[in-house]
Amino acid sequence: MNKNLEVLRNVKLFDGIDENLEAMLQCLGGEEKNYDRGEIILLTGQPVTAVGVVLSGEVQVIQEDYYGNRSILTELSPSHIFGEAFASAGIKESPVTVLAKANTTVMFLGIERIINTCPNSCIFHNHLIENLLKILARKNILLSNKNQLLSRRTIQDKVLSYLSLQAEKKGNLTFEIPFTRNELADFLCVDRSALSRVLSKLQKEGTIEYDHKHFKLL
Repeated sequence: MNKNLEVLRNVKLFDGIDENLEAMLQCLGGEEKNYDRGEIILLTGQPVTAVGVVLSGEVQVIQEDYYGNRSILTELSPSHIFGEAFASAGIKESPVTVLAKANTTVMFLGIERIINTCPNSCIFHNHLIENLLKILARKNILLSNKNQLLSRRTIQDKVLSYLSLQAEKKGNLTFEIPFTRNELADFLCVDRSALSRVLSKLQKEGTIEYDHKHFKLL
């Protein structure tokens, strides 16, 4: 457990609980699990009763329709969490699949232990609930941004909107995105070949420069 304390201190769910972190984790009964690259962590249709905390590696949250069309909803690095919205809402079946993009370690925390006061009346429970509400609010804003992005009429509009958001997020016109071309196509819900054509067109027009995952807005 101690080897992961530095990562856990950066988890937004634990903001303001630094001094009591180890005691809190004992109370919450966190369970660590290791996953190989490509292994499924949570499958669509499975029950969600815990919050997952990424301790190492990287995970992808994806959604597939009936015909197998895949959309990448987000990618999460160490100190980020997943499953909190579904677990808090009591959703019986996960609408998404979570898989390990690299060899990954995840700590699972039962949602009931987070939102309910324990018999010991530990002081951090109210703080946890407050942090959880803030996280849910932030993710609702991110979801709204994603919906606005996907509502753009053309692939070019989607690409430029996405790149603009990334530049704003990084605070720099030169930045690196987390996706390969196939993954970016899945994230934007567009055809991979059509995406490549649009990127080439934008580079020729002098709107952007790019090399693999590295981009620059001109």
